[in-house]
Amino acid sequence: MNALPVPILTAVLVLSACSGLPERRVPVEIAVAVPTSYPPSVGDRSTATLGDDWWTAFGDPALSAWMTRGLAYNSDLSIAAARVLEAGALAQQAGAERLPQLGAFLGATRQRALLPQGGVPASAVSESGQVGVSASWELDLWGRLALQDAAARQRYLAEGYTLTAVRLSVTAELVRGYLQVQTLDAQRQVLQDNRALLSESLALNERRYQLGSISELDVQRARAELADTEAQLADITRSLRISERALAVLAGDWPAEALPRPVAPLDELPELPPVPVGLPAALLDRRPDLRAAEALLQAQQADVGAARRALLPTVALSGRFGGASPDLSALLRDPLTIWSVGADLLQVVFDGGRRRAGIAGAEARATQALERYARAARGAYGEVLDALETRRAAAAVRDARSRQAAALAVAERLAQRRYEEGYSAYLELLDARRSRLQARLAVAQARSAEVDAYVRLITALGGGWQAADIDRLQ
Repeated sequence: MNALPVPILTAVLVLSACSGLPERRVPVEIAVAVPTSYPPSVGDRSTATLGDDWWTAFGDPALSAWMTRGLAYNSDLSIAAARVLEAGALAQQAGAERLPQLGAFLGATRQRALLPQGGVPASAVSESGQVGVSASWELDLWGRLALQDAAARQRYLAEGYTLTAVRLSVTAELVRGYLQVQTLDAQRQVLQDNRALLSESLALNERRYQLGSISELDVQRARAELADTEAQLADITRSLRISERALAVLAGDWPAEALPRPVAPLDELPELPPVPVGLPAALLDRRPDLRAAEALLQAQQADVGAARRALLPTVALSGRFGGASPDLSALLRDPLTIWSVGADLLQVVFDGGRRRAGIAGAEARATQALERYARAARGAYGEVLDALETRRAAAAVRDARSRQAAALAVAERLAQRRYEEGYSAYLELLDARRSRLQARLAVAQARSAEVDAYVRLITALGGGWQAADIDRLQ
């Protein structure tokens, strides 16, 4: 089966779901409780913009190729898109309940029956037929069917927003997976460089030991350090292969020995757009998971109204028009006209409390939906605060790790010179090399953590921000 064109389907289905929906109604108790801005201490003053294709800010064509594949073939997105189609079909069914039902009928009967006469029993063959159209329509005098229709369309809309949320989540996971592969590959390269350096150092120490310049202790320490680096390299390589296969699966590929698309080397972090200070809390309305929770809340509220109106009587109209004939051969040629028009009023007198219980259940579900929406709103605000703070801290960590690595590189050169000139023991040089190795690995990890914090911020904000949105909401 071909994969669904998810990026296009996302926009089309959400827009079609919005057609004819009532105006948004954010619960007052939540609207007045949400803070109006974020603390100025967790952002940078800026009017930067970032669109839905926010990963292009990294300037990495290889990453963009992975994103294109993932958005087209990711299984989670295909499942979410199918759920939108299902919800759309259910909404169409609910809307059809408000329309008249039209039908056609054609019937023919031929039978031999006893004649009602005395004496010798007798029988005769008779036939009859009817043809025509029929119609029925339940009048929605109290709005019950309209509320059921509105609830179904709100659930359709919620699935559309859920699809958008899944898309945002998948793009974030793709970037994280890609970044994980980059980071592990960079750490593997560091260990490979260190292994080559230690191999040369061990060979040099063995020659110096044979000449009697150093003791066997220095040789054994060099061998131990090389073995430790090789062990770390094997572990990093294992983690890299696992991460590569996970990235392939996330992009909709089958895991294999080699990646189907390349991954660019881990370079210096590009200049990413800064985060505007004091982003209004109303910007969280852009989060698709919150919009989905809001739509589900409105659907549950519509269910409450429909359940209450089920207490009222139902009124239905029906009618038939057609022809009948006692002779089947003349049914279509010269039938007798028949018709009927009727109206039914039905009021349930006793149902054992079933409808009252239905109202209570609908109200309880609406209360649950309201609490879920409130919890999601509070959690979203906290996620943005956490992401802003984490990004600021991650940038500081990366800067400090870079300075640490630079200082330890100088320290290693000085230790090498002191050892070669006989001013220090080999252990001092090993300590300097070990410290620099750990610093280089930490720099790669810090760079990964900074980008991860940036991705989490974008996810918390609902996929980026636009200057026009900021101005409007402020």
